[in-house]
Amino acid sequence: MMRAVSFVLAVASLLMLSAQACAKEVITLTNTEWAPYTSQQLPHNGPLSRIVSAAFALEGVEVRYVFRPPNRAYAEAAEDFAHGTILWSTSGRDSDRQRRFYFSDVVFDGQSVLFHLKSYPFRWSGYQQMAGVRMGGTAGFEYTFDKYPFLSIDRTAVTDEQNFRKLAAGRFDVFPANLDVGRAIMRTALTPEQAALITWDPNPYNITHYHLMMNKRNKESLRYLGLFNRGLKRLRESGKYDEYLQVLK
Repeated sequence: MMRAVSFVLAVASLLMLSAQACAKEVITLTNTEWAPYTSQQLPHNGPLSRIVSAAFALEGVEVRYVFRPPNRAYAEAAEDFAHGTILWSTSGRDSDRQRRFYFSDVVFDGQSVLFHLKSYPFRWSGYQQMAGVRMGGTAGFEYTFDKYPFLSIDRTAVTDEQNFRKLAAGRFDVFPANLDVGRAIMRTALTPEQAALITWDPNPYNITHYHLMMNKRNKESLRYLGLFNRGLKRLRESGKYDEYLQVLK
């Protein structure tokens, strides 16, 4: 009888160890509605969400996304209500973002351009040109020109979509945004009449590098960041990274 009990316990222990070995780690990342890159309405939550999930999956980590407005996505990740957040740029200088988060390798490079009304003649020629220009900005976003004190940025809007509506209404002169995102908003969120008022300077003012950010309050963040960077490298080498981005073409 004792042998039978011992055998059952041994089998149970082996099954438990096997289940633990097969179980994936699960992390929570905040995400935002940022079509055509990230959205609950897109397959796989958008191509960039898919890339982040796939990179982690290659290293045995499952990602669960919580979609929030940008400010809330940032705040919840910073306060450790989530492990991290996607996808964010960095100005490369000392900032709240730098102080509160670790940054992954670059996940995606996007063209940052200046949208403006067709009735407002504009050609990008440098930051000094922007003195006195009324500029819109999205709350919680960092821009490469934040360091220039002579620039004034209206950050009262909480989404890019709101800023495009304000631009169409003539509330400011230019609005800096990712080219793919801006064009998607013009197609899907504005009326044809509003969209017809807006164009963009074809010369990018910046190539913006977007990262996964993991908060510094969680002691596991650096380990997860290492897993992600390794998975992202493997994903690029496999060709899947380029395949997932084909939907943007």
